[in-house]
Amino acid sequence: MPQTLPKEKRLARAPKWIASYTGTHIDKAYKKRFGVDQLCAMKELIMLGVNLDPVYVERTTEAEMIRRAQLQQKKQERKEQGWLARHADQNDQFFFIAGYTSGGVPYGVTWAEMGMEPWEELE
Repeated sequence: MPQTLPKEKRLARAPKWIASYTGTHIDKAYKKRFGVDQLCAMKELIMLGVNLDPVYVERTTEAEMIRRAQLQQKKQERKEQGWLARHADQNDQFFFIAGYTSGGVPYGVTWAEMGMEPWEELE
């Protein structure tokens, strides 16, 4: 993907590019040419006077919003997994789990012994 130009420069260069474009999917070509996402490409093309099918714009916008929500969800899940990995030596009862008995019961320092509530941050 090419480096994204600032919006002002894209909008200044785009009319000449639009005039020379001969393909059928101007929004996708604009996206690729100027290194922007689909929503930005459609928005800027509309600003520049290009007629895009309103139904297509609506469907693409909805699909892009769903895609972004899914990416955000995955990012949040990765963040939570990282947090759990960093805090594998804790649980709701123990501030620090030193180990486990042969029966699988954890032992260590409890939150109460630390004078803290479970998952309270250290100051």
